[in-house]
Amino acid sequence: MGSIRRYCFRLFNSTTERKVSRSQLKAAKNEDHEQYLALAANYADLAQAYYGATVSEPAEIRIARVEQVFLGLWQHLRYAERLSDFEFMLASALIESAPEDGPIQSPEPLVTKLRLLDARTRFAFIAYEFEKWPIRWVTLVLRTKLNALHRLISEARCELCGVSWESLSDEERDCLVDVSVSLEKSPNLKFNKALSHRVSLYPRVSEIKSLWLELRPELVEVRHRYIPSQDERDQLLKNIFNVILESTMETPPFVDRMVNTVHFSRHRKIDVS
Repeated sequence: MGSIRRYCFRLFNSTTERKVSRSQLKAAKNEDHEQYLALAANYADLAQAYYGATVSEPAEIRIARVEQVFLGLWQHLRYAERLSDFEFMLASALIESAPEDGPIQSPEPLVTKLRLLDARTRFAFIAYEFEKWPIRWVTLVLRTKLNALHRLISEARCELCGVSWESLSDEERDCLVDVSVSLEKSPNLKFNKALSHRVSLYPRVSEIKSLWLELRPELVEVRHRYIPSQDERDQLLKNIFNVILESTMETPPFVDRMVNTVHFSRHRKIDVS
């Protein structure tokens, strides 16, 4: 029954871009280097932004990390049965390879605050706020519930705005989570009217919501700090293409493949130095 629900969701809630990415993944698993490069290009900005918002280091080191990530993904690509499996491996590689003891100070306070978030929260925030992943994608990759993810994103927004999540009452937190939901979903008059009434009961929530909205243009500026120029992007993809040409794919054991068709849990760790 769960497989049928997943199939129906993919059938009726899939964008054109996502369908193309699935086709690229399928072709890439048959060692189509060009199709893998096209697939990797969809996620290169996310990887660059994630490492840039993790630690202060030269751009060359950050780019080298990204190359290692996509080389590792190529080598283990046949473990991925679905596009969300590929995204799970990507997220795991980024989160697990986040430097734990590098300099985090930046001339921009917002960048420093981003680097202070824990690795998992930082990934969720960057995927959702920077790269505009639909909330459903992020929940699949992080294997969490929708409400739990909105709470995570809400807490991160507060920390970036200089508001301690711990200083809020349970009622204020719950209200902010609903504000987060309202920012993500299509306008719903009944829901928004009820939420507006709840927000009016908590003046601090209204102030924090205003801070969240003011944060958005600042986040755009931060993202562009770590997104490469077109020439840099072309060079990155060329480097990825060259290294995968010299590398072979691992063939997963039959049992692992069978398990992964039901639940993606059998895959290799991607080492990034």
